[in-house]
Amino acid sequence: MLAGMLRSWVALILAAVALASATEPATAQFRGGPAGFLDRLFGIERPPPQDLYPVPPEELGRRRGPGMQRPPRQSNDQAPPVRKKRPAAPAEPIYPALEVQPKNPDARKVLVVGDFVGSGLAWGLDQAFAEEPRLVVIDRSDGSSGFVRDDYLDWASRITELLDSEKPDIVVVEMGANDRQQIKTAEGRLSPGSDEWRKAYQQRVERFLLALKVYGKPVYWVGAPPLRSSDASADMAELNQLFKARADAVGAHFIDVWDGFADESGKFIARGPDVDGQMRNLRLGDGINFSKAGKRKLAFFVERDIRQSSGLGLPMSSITPTNPNAATEIGPDGKERKVGPVVSLTEPDPGAASAKLVGAANEAGPGPAADSLQYKLTVRGQAPAPQPGRVDDFAWKPPHAEDDGAATSSSSIVDGIVILPAPTAAVPTLAPSVQ
Repeated sequence: MLAGMLRSWVALILAAVALASATEPATAQFRGGPAGFLDRLFGIERPPPQDLYPVPPEELGRRRGPGMQRPPRQSNDQAPPVRKKRPAAPAEPIYPALEVQPKNPDARKVLVVGDFVGSGLAWGLDQAFAEEPRLVVIDRSDGSSGFVRDDYLDWASRITELLDSEKPDIVVVEMGANDRQQIKTAEGRLSPGSDEWRKAYQQRVERFLLALKVYGKPVYWVGAPPLRSSDASADMAELNQLFKARADAVGAHFIDVWDGFADESGKFIARGPDVDGQMRNLRLGDGINFSKAGKRKLAFFVERDIRQSSGLGLPMSSITPTNPNAATEIGPDGKERKVGPVVSLTEPDPGAASAKLVGAANEAGPGPAADSLQYKLTVRGQAPAPQPGRVDDFAWKPPHAEDDGAATSSSSIVDGIVILPAPTAAVPTLAPSVQ
């Protein structure tokens, strides 16, 4: 009997569940819907689904279901601003490189040795003498070398080998850009700029120059150029003093190129006039290496001395500026004219602190020489001598020269009539009396 009662209760419960499932909304079958029979039986409350809440009228145009298109943009909405592209800076014209012509078998040899700056110098010299068959440039530079790292390359020994193998007629040296570092010796390391470092460095330079002196051919030592770093430029200037003193001692020619790559204050410039007087980038972005125009200008200084001393190569054009900081311009008549260099009105030399005008009463330090152009122009007020044909040439040139037997008096008598000079004819008091 107990089993029968239990079966009756189970049947009653199942019937109630079936009845509740048939009558509750379909949304209750989903999770999160209204409470079902079991939820009410066990007291579980579930939050209604968000979709059952009514959508506010203002949101009807903004919410869309799957497959619905985006509503059109309101008329009062503004399109996002369009960014304007900045015009690219005009690229500098490519520097025209010449094709090096074949050289004669007996062409004279110019040997270039040094570091990476020397390599650029060799390229510039090759361009300078590209059309000269009687001269050939031999580049034996090493970009990572110098006098400090003799463990990498000992130039004092290397130069002797090169002189014996190449047998050059002229030697060009460019060194120092890699030498701002410690010198290793058997006693230890020497700090750059110390007295011990300078002594050891000078000894290595002297050994190198001694080999060149024994060889007996002309030597051109090109000074180090300024660098972008002020500290590095100061070191290069100090090395140039040492190079010049040692080169002069053995009869070598020291060529100072500093002003060609510096402003009027002696500081580094990346852009300036090239050998044709056109403004170009002379240095690369690192402030150390040279562009093609800079390499050619670097070689200009050496080219000029080689041409003047040996007569090699074609004669330099009359318009070629003897000062590398001079410029050329095309006049209205289509002809080239040399402009500059600008005469500085300040003394002392570039790099000094004083900036007073030349000739000032309280000027500190020595002034310019009495025969210099600056002194004559700013102190005496004497303009430079005019050049024939220039706009400042006011010299009087009589159209016809006087005959040797012509009279020198201011009046003449023709048929008893006195003819007076034009300036005094209208002034009775200045006319000569006639008896």
